[in-house]
Amino acid sequence: MMREEGIVIDTYGEFAKVEAERNPSCEGCMSKGTCKPASDSSMIVEAVNLINAKIGDRVNFEIGAGVLLKSTFIIYILPVIFLLSGAFIGGKLADILFQSGKKETLSVVGGGILFIIGIILLILLNKYLSRKKGYKPVIREILSQI
Repeated sequence: MMREEGIVIDTYGEFAKVEAERNPSCEGCMSKGTCKPASDSSMIVEAVNLINAKIGDRVNFEIGAGVLLKSTFIIYILPVIFLLSGAFIGGKLADILFQSGKKETLSVVGGGILFIIGIILLILLNKYLSRKKGYKPVIREILSQI
């Protein structure tokens, strides 16, 4: 579970925008689509506001461990799976189509093609998941109120 602290700068419906210090672990997060850079050192996060925090409140918000685990798998493991699958398929295709010397070339080409397709799919998946409520940070505690 990742906990962060920030200040609510806007509220709307069941969501709030929270300005928080940028954390280095944000770069690998699948939910980073819900964050917008406010400056080099801070970001604006769209969080679920279940406790009705108001503008100006200092709050703790968190992203669940399950979301972090899924995000890590999607970002780091899926591209490798696409790459290796493409290399395997390219190698098998070379065995079927050619008699000699082309296996390595088609393995590299197949791996590259499926890797690029995988990255494109991950970008689309990121856009989809960043809109889902389950992948957004949740405000858990009001630390101080105005």
